[in-house]
Amino acid sequence: MRGSQESAGNLSSRDEVKGKIFNMFSFQKSEKSSPEGTVLPTELNHESLLSFFLELIHRVRGSLAAMKTLAFYSRENFRDKELGDYFYNIVSEDIEKTLFILDCFCDYISINTPIKKTNTINNMLEEILRENQKELDEKKIKIIKKQLDPELPETSVMDEHLRFILNSLFQYLLFSLSLNGRLGILTRTIESKDWNGEGKERLQKDMKYIEVLIISAHFEPKGQEMSSLSPISQENHEERIDLILEMVKKILEKNRGLIHTKLYPKKGLKLISLLLPIERRNVLHFLPPMNQQKKWERKE
Repeated sequence: MRGSQESAGNLSSRDEVKGKIFNMFSFQKSEKSSPEGTVLPTELNHESLLSFFLELIHRVRGSLAAMKTLAFYSRENFRDKELGDYFYNIVSEDIEKTLFILDCFCDYISINTPIKKTNTINNMLEEILRENQKELDEKKIKIIKKQLDPELPETSVMDEHLRFILNSLFQYLLFSLSLNGRLGILTRTIESKDWNGEGKERLQKDMKYIEVLIISAHFEPKGQEMSSLSPISQENHEERIDLILEMVKKILEKNRGLIHTKLYPKKGLKLISLLLPIERRNVLHFLPPMNQQKKWERKE
């Protein structure tokens, strides 16, 4: 009888713990009040909880992988080879099942824990610079100034379009810059009235926008101003390069943005200014499983 009571107590305790874990990832606000009478938000530390669980799972996965390796080499110490292989297969299968449950739990966390989207433009610029570092080094192009506003708001431009725009611009610069070229990159928030490029009449008055400014030095003039781009000729390399800017311009206009280019031939300078609309709402997103996997896998 006593054993039954203890069993029931253990089950009840387990259910309580399980309930607390699942409540961590529920988005309903608790109705319980603190002694001062204020409502306690359940989503207060979702991002820190996500990081904690991913790190915990990362460590558990590493330990299980080590156990599997140990079991693999331990089977050779069995006098009975069949018993050794059986031991390894049982341990290996059990570990795989546990890893499957961990993966399932990570997916559960992922789809239930939104993260506030922040610093997207700056992060994307940094990522593109890393991806093109080899090409920059080959042409001995240096970043002489990089000033990215840490308080930059989000843009309403979709991530896929934004990535295309920034990627295309850097490809354009890599094609156009001569050896030992120089780049300066700046991000900031500006008022619509302070924009001096073409298309200013399409901007909303008294509104703020995000500006991405890229200045390149030792630029080989291969094109004209954005407003005077000529029809594309397949035999003309310069015009094919300018087609990149035309495509960027079209995508920007679809997203209520603008681009302005200016060439200073005597100084060997080229200025490219992007204007992006600001997203006024807080944007939430979920950690993709692929990115999540990178966080939990142990780096060899």
